[in-house]
This record gives sequence, C-alpha cells and structure tokens, in this order.
Amino acid sequence: MSIRSVHPATEVHHLVPRCLLRLQERAECADLDGAGIEAWLEWEWEAGRWNVSVEIAREDLERLVEASTVELEREKHRLIHQSDWQRWGRRGGLSTVKKYGTQWMVALALKRWGRISPADLKAARPIR
Repeated sequence: MSIRSVHPATEVHHLVPRCLLRLQERAECADLDGAGIEAWLEWEWEAGRWNVSVEIAREDLERLVEASTVELEREKHRLIHQSDWQRWGRRGGLSTVKKYGTQWMVALALKRWGRISPADLKAARPIR
C-alpha cells in the first residue's frame, strides 16, 4: 500500500482500504482449487471486516474506496495501521523478504519515512 503524502506531516488514509480491490480481483479470477478457495475466503474475510458486501461490483468498490479518503497526521496514520503490517506482509511480502532480506526491507521503510537518504538506501542495497 503506497502512502501519498499531502503535506509532510500528513498522509492520506482510506477508511475503506485499497487492498480490497486487489483481493476482490484475485478472488474473482481464481480457479476453484485450493488457492482459489483461499483467495475467495480472504476476500470475504477482509470485505466483512470493513462492512463491504462481497457481492459489490468492481466499479462500486472503486468509488467506495476513493470516497473514503481522509487526511491524517502522519503519526496517527501509522498508529492506525500498526496492527495491519503483519497481515499485509502475509499477502506476498514474505517472498519478497526471503528474496531481499529483512535488512533491505528495513532500509526501504526508513527511506519511505525520510530517515535515510537515497544515497544511504543505495549503499544498503544487497549485492546479488
């Protein structure tokens, strides 16, 4: 989930998360095998978590997500998502972590949060 900054001290937050768009697409395009059933169950669980009908049309979901944006102070936004990072990482982040390592992921986060420079990030890049 990318974070668009409105002002250096604020960030845009979606009360209806954008990840629902991706989860809906995966569920609707999946075969009826184990992975497909898992994708559908994940879509149902997340949609229910956010009080969104699993029967919602794609266009309606897109409008709902975009209409749900609010501007929050950066630290408040991060506190809201504090419990979400682990769940989001399970959706594909683990393969990235295995590929690049935890130190690289930490460096990316520090760069995003403005705590290290682009040059520091380049220096931290793993040699492959």
